[in-house]
Amino acid sequence: MKQKWQSYPSSIRLLAIAAIIFSTGMACIWPLVTIYIHDYLGKPLTVAGFLLLLNQGAFLIGSIAGGMLFDRWGKMRTIVFASIGVILISVGLGVTHDFTLYTILLLLNGLFYGTLSPVMNALAVVLWPEGGRKGINMIYVALNAGVAAGSALGGLLASISFAWTFFGNAISQVIVLVMFVLILPRQLKAVAERGYRAEQANTAGTPAAAVQSAAKPKPVEAFSPLQQLPTKKVAWGALLLLCSGLLISWIVYVQWTTVLSTYMQSLGISLRQYSLLWTINGGLILFCQPLIAWVIGRFARTLRAQMLLGSYVFVLSMLILSQTTSYAGFVAGMFIMTLGEMLVWPAVPAVAAEFTPQGREGFIQGLISGTGSAGRMLGPLLGAVIFQHFQAQGLLYIMAGLALMSVAFFALHSSFQGRTRKVPAATVEKM
Repeated sequence: MKQKWQSYPSSIRLLAIAAIIFSTGMACIWPLVTIYIHDYLGKPLTVAGFLLLLNQGAFLIGSIAGGMLFDRWGKMRTIVFASIGVILISVGLGVTHDFTLYTILLLLNGLFYGTLSPVMNALAVVLWPEGGRKGINMIYVALNAGVAAGSALGGLLASISFAWTFFGNAISQVIVLVMFVLILPRQLKAVAERGYRAEQANTAGTPAAAVQSAAKPKPVEAFSPLQQLPTKKVAWGALLLLCSGLLISWIVYVQWTTVLSTYMQSLGISLRQYSLLWTINGGLILFCQPLIAWVIGRFARTLRAQMLLGSYVFVLSMLILSQTTSYAGFVAGMFIMTLGEMLVWPAVPAVAAEFTPQGREGFIQGLISGTGSAGRMLGPLLGAVIFQHFQAQGLLYIMAGLALMSVAFFALHSSFQGRTRKVPAATVEKM
């Protein structure tokens, strides 16, 4: 494990540590929001559900806006702006007991968290462009490790005071912000230097380039590695199909947190047993990476194959659930679904990064993050309507069919993927 960790560049290791702390703070809040609204603010569960729906809508808007700011306004400015917003809002959530103010702050929290959401994957692409799926997968695992730690820490803090769950989140975001401010500019400069040296090595063989280089010394920090000219733009057809497949995958996945939780309780499965399924989910993500690496190496050596295999696994999970009413069957379904999650969730942003023009990393990763948020918004409503009309087995068969649709979208996306021509260019790298 130690050797595996050290095989990653220092910039990715630091980013992973920041992702763990970031996700730990976020997970202090979210498992307890519904309980807080219902038990402490005295509102019905329907109100809590509606507020979470609005929060996800704000998250979606923030994801797209954050990606655009990351590219156009600068990396450090976006991080500092959004992080300060999250910190102040978390403190506000901890001190207020007014429902109207809480609602406003919860929406702003979704907006600012959405602004930060593309940052981790976009930075993984920028800091280690040659890493491909490995860098993004590392961030995925780190974020899930933070969720596992934060869920336990949130329960501990809530036993002291619910206010401390919000304050704990604020403290963790302060730590992440300090890490970014102290470390990120140096890492970005190192990336720019590597790119400049690569550019010089490519052009050093031509006499004209050598004369020009000698006549006009260029400051290292003023150059980005390789910039893609706007003559070859984003492959929108490929991106639309990719996002469509991801949207459907999230609609299928989110049934576990909504309709299926209610269905399991109607079968006599306790809330504690249901919660244990998510402990299994987190443990698999953390400790089954060698298994996933073996599966990828044996059956899914390309990112496209990885997405397709993960979607087929989603189908299998839904079919297993459709044929069982026992707790052991749900454990098996969660095990299978988690394997699919470990294949699909890291693969989609990595695929998007492959055909992202340089300078558009934040925007594209923001769209990917926003698509996931849209799936988490639509999934509960769609699942509830289907469940009401077709009962549990009908819902599960329909979800299996939707998962097959995501297979089709993922299979077709590469047909629309254009090749972006890379040429050296001298531009100031925004921080």
